[in-house]
Amino acid sequence: MTDDEGVPLGERLAGEDHRFDLVLDREAARSEILRLADREKRVLYLRFFAGMTQSAIAAELGVSQMHVSRLIAESCRLVREKAAR
Repeated sequence: MTDDEGVPLGERLAGEDHRFDLVLDREAARSEILRLADREKRVLYLRFFAGMTQSAIAAELGVSQMHVSRLIAESCRLVREKAAR
C-alpha cells in the first residue's frame, strides 16, 4: 500500500518522530517549572510567554535588570538540570 506520493505506508510509519522527544522535553521542563518559587515562575512567564524584556520585567517587579537576568539564568539552569534527570 502506498500514499498519494508513492511512499510505502510502512516507511512512513516506521520512521522516528522527533516531535515525540520534544513533547517529552516540554513535559519534563513543565513539571520542574511548576516547582519553582512563584517569583521565578512569574519572571519566566513574563519573559518567555508574555514577551517582555528584562528591563520591563525589572520595572514591574521593582528590581534591577541585572537581577532579572540572574533570576532567569538561575531558573533556567535549575529546570534544565532537574529535567535532565
